Amino acid sequence: MKIRLGTIDFLNALPLCDKLSREDDRWEIVEALPSELANHLKSGEIDVGLVPQVEACRDARYRIVPGHCISCDGEVGSILLFCRKEWRDLGVVAVDQASSSSVALLQVLRHLDGLPPLELMETRSDLSLFENPNPPEAILLIGDAALGHLSSPLERIDLGQAWKERTGLPFVFAVWLARDELPTWVVAGLGEAARLGLAARDQIATDFSRSHPEIFDRSAASDYLHRCICYHLGKEQQEALVSFHRLRAEIDPRLDRDWYPRYLEVDR
Repeated sequence: MKIRLGTIDFLNALPLCDKLSREDDRWEIVEALPSELANHLKSGEIDVGLVPQVEACRDARYRIVPGHCISCDGEVGSILLFCRKEWRDLGVVAVDQASSSSVALLQVLRHLDGLPPLELMETRSDLSLFENPNPPEAILLIGDAALGHLSSPLERIDLGQAWKERTGLPFVFAVWLARDELPTWVVAGLGEAARLGLAARDQIATDFSRSHPEIFDRSAASDYLHRCICYHLGKEQQEALVSFHRLRAEIDPRLDRDWYPRYLEVDR
């Protein structure tokens, strides 16, 4: 049976996903939003996927594939909260739940600042919501949608920078998460795709800017992939996963405070 592999089409995921050979008949690639991939993994529709890191604690069978992730170490530019009020005065924020990690980060930042949790209004995340008769007080944009509004004059908070300022840690947005054990060749394939993709970031940036000129020119896209996004899942990122979960558990009593990330054992 083919391995079913879940991938994302956001710019920040392309260095990990773009070079996965679609000609390899040993796996089937399923492309979807991060939150949709999380549901596919839960239901067994995929075997491994690039999903929001908060999914890792949801099933005892889940294992993080070591090696690579999507993270930032400060300002990221693609997780932005656009605000009509001061941070401390916010009450309602519009989110589209495309990435549960970003929504969870928003609430953890409120917790760290001793502020009440925000009421989440699930809808399409689009700055045009501010033009409605009863607009939300803030709108959370992630991924390419956020990048497309970097030049907006609206006040915004970069959640990656906010997390770094409060904790000193990087923030991990997504990891390769497996539902069960994976064949060695799958793990090797993910690693090789990352090696090739990371080496091709400038070309990926060029291709992206040609197809999405309204978001980025080539130089800005390349800078984003090289400077803003980190792809190595190292000790600091692993520490950040644990710290973030502990903070989430302080907010949500349903979470196991003692949970620790489980990693796929890979033969060397």
